[in-house]
Amino acid sequence: MNEDRIGGMADKAVGSVKSAVGDATGDAKLQAEGSAGKLAGTARNALGGAQDAVRDAAEAVSDKASDLGRKAGPALDEAGRKVSEYGREAREVVATGSENVSHLLRGYPLATVGLVAAVGFLLGRLTAPEPRPWYRRDWH
Repeated sequence: MNEDRIGGMADKAVGSVKSAVGDATGDAKLQAEGSAGKLAGTARNALGGAQDAVRDAAEAVSDKASDLGRKAGPALDEAGRKVSEYGREAREVVATGSENVSHLLRGYPLATVGLVAAVGFLLGRLTAPEPRPWYRRDWH
């Protein structure tokens, strides 16, 4: 409960007293002031209630975020460890594969030259522009 709720209740009580005194004395002005005071007290009390509700919701969200952080922390740590482990394994596989290819290429140098020539030829054919047929060429 905040000060707006307490102040709203006080304004409402004062307005009720003024309204009752106005009714007892027949004073229309005091009755109107009392009614306005009750209305203002009700509005101020509602404002205080809204502020309390917002504060409670913010606390609930903060608590949920803290719980999520506590629960997700270990899972994220485990995921990081797994990713690191997979990275090490991939690095080992690549290193082993490159060593095997290196030994193979050094053991068969003529096959290596033929393989490089074939790959170069294929890359040249794939990246070259499409040749024009003989009847569409410029014969300048």
